Amino acid sequence: MHRRYSAALLAISAALVLPAPAAATGAADPLDPIVANDNRKPAGTLSDGRLVLHLRAARGEWKPEGEQGLVLTTESFGELAGPLQVPAPLLRVQEGTEVAATVRNDLDLPLRVSGLCARDGSTCAPLDVPASEERQVRFLAGRPGTYYYWATTTGMPLALRAVDTQLSGAFVVDPAGDAAPPDRVLVITEWTSLSRSQLRELAAAADVGALFRQMNPRFTFLINGLAWPAAERLTYRLGDDIRWRVLNLTTQSHPMHLHGFFFDVTSLGNGAQDRTIDTASRQHVVTHLLPPGGTMAMSWTAERPGNWLFHCHIAEHIAPERRLAATESDHSGHGTHVDGSAGMAGMALGITIVDQARPTVPSAPRPAARSVTVLMQSEPNRFDGKPAYGFALDTDGESLPGALSIPGPTLTVQRGEPVEITLVNRLQEPTAIHWHGIELESYYDGVHGWSGAGSRLTPIIEPGERFTVRFTPPRTGTFIYHTHLHDDHQLASGMYGAVVVLDPGETFDPATDHVIVIGRGGPGIDAPVVLNGDPSLLLSWKAGVRHRVRLINITPGDILVASLSAADSPATWRPLSKDGAPVPPSQGGARPAVQTIAVGETYDFEYDAPPGRQSLWLEVRSTAGRWMTQSRVVVR
Repeated sequence: MHRRYSAALLAISAALVLPAPAAATGAADPLDPIVANDNRKPAGTLSDGRLVLHLRAARGEWKPEGEQGLVLTTESFGELAGPLQVPAPLLRVQEGTEVAATVRNDLDLPLRVSGLCARDGSTCAPLDVPASEERQVRFLAGRPGTYYYWATTTGMPLALRAVDTQLSGAFVVDPAGDAAPPDRVLVITEWTSLSRSQLRELAAAADVGALFRQMNPRFTFLINGLAWPAAERLTYRLGDDIRWRVLNLTTQSHPMHLHGFFFDVTSLGNGAQDRTIDTASRQHVVTHLLPPGGTMAMSWTAERPGNWLFHCHIAEHIAPERRLAATESDHSGHGTHVDGSAGMAGMALGITIVDQARPTVPSAPRPAARSVTVLMQSEPNRFDGKPAYGFALDTDGESLPGALSIPGPTLTVQRGEPVEITLVNRLQEPTAIHWHGIELESYYDGVHGWSGAGSRLTPIIEPGERFTVRFTPPRTGTFIYHTHLHDDHQLASGMYGAVVVLDPGETFDPATDHVIVIGRGGPGIDAPVVLNGDPSLLLSWKAGVRHRVRLINITPGDILVASLSAADSPATWRPLSKDGAPVPPSQGGARPAVQTIAVGETYDFEYDAPPGRQSLWLEVRSTAGRWMTQSRVVVR
């Protein structure tokens, strides 16, 4: 059971007030089909600055894993004259438009609709629609931005609606005069097998957690109504400027990661307000944390051809076990997945960038200035009788007993210098390695069966096989290499490490340059959080000099808060970079040494150690404040 998902559902039980469904009056009518909404076509009829919208809420049959997938029944919205949709129909108008909306409730439960109101800072009152009735509302669109509307039949607020998030849709207000550039709207929703009666049981249970584990509900996360591998595959041309609006309408936070490219977050919102980020303040990132109910607009450029991914970096949200029509190979955690699923399910989006001049021909590799061979091997009985998985540098072509380190060896390379890394699989199972944040050719990105182009796709690395990765890093910074198999044992048990890219001629000095990798100490929900593989790491830093602290979170699914403190107060540090890209000048000043860090994020800081001996504490807590682990830092 996923620790973050279960926590949100336990919160639901604490506040749950559910209406009882109406009594059955006879044989049920056939359910309407629900179609996936790609959010390309705005709903309603627009005329003379006025949008007329007719919505209906009903129960229908939905196939989130494609036509051959499992059929689910769920509540959703549709236009009166069209099919039911997941997510709900796109409401998209220009600033100044009047919206006249009618909502008909074809459910046997009362419906509370929120978000159908002006985005002008005024109070947004919900619209209550009794069963089998309809209600109307009129409003002006309000300010430009990315917003949403949603409904509930459970009485729960947006961030706790685990059973009816399909009753959610995007509401986009464009600037007047149709000046907005073209974009795509991506709405994230979730589905769970928990029923209303199970939620009532949870609300009344003495031990909510035990009952939840006993119920063991299934759940999945979706983008625009479809789960991977059925999710939409977006195609762009080399050089295209790409703009997306991403809306998180689930109960969970999602660190959204784009493979192979940096993107700019151009606006952030919460459904009621949307704040445009000026150009000078925008941060280049490869991973951005979206909270429940959060929205972002993002832009990036299709600089390299091939197949790429955009997905949540919480392993449980894209694990093969999230596939609703699961097979035995899905639950193995490391099957070859010849069906194109690439060992994933749930909330992932495929992207193909086409070079029309050379659609399938890979670029010729530059001669490597540095070649490294890395062994992937295991160590038995490392974690309560379970093996560790990890990496060791190869010196003689053989496995090195006792040489496995967690995290794997820090690979230091030079900006602009071609590097060749040969991965040798000495495990008893296959794996695949992703180069997180590195801008490289798609074929080397590390998603087996997907990365690459045409028929030249990245293979999974079978036991005894090897795979050579080539890239020339274009920027300095802190990056990650890690297994891209979304199971509960390889990543949690040590298959990760840091890549540090230095400026030409620069050397890495471990006395003042500190890589701190946050991971889990083995598989399972109760495995401890560890720093550099150690639950009680002790660090020694020089006094009176400047240090660089490189923080990496590569746990399977933890969003954490790291802090550096002396005695009971935070120390002070200066942010240098996020995901390997320099922070904007406005964010580079000294501040308290506290940082929220999600899965797949890296942060670099400068810390000036005062002269003389002192003790510091590098502490890691959950976002709720629960202590996870700490390291004593002796400065002398």
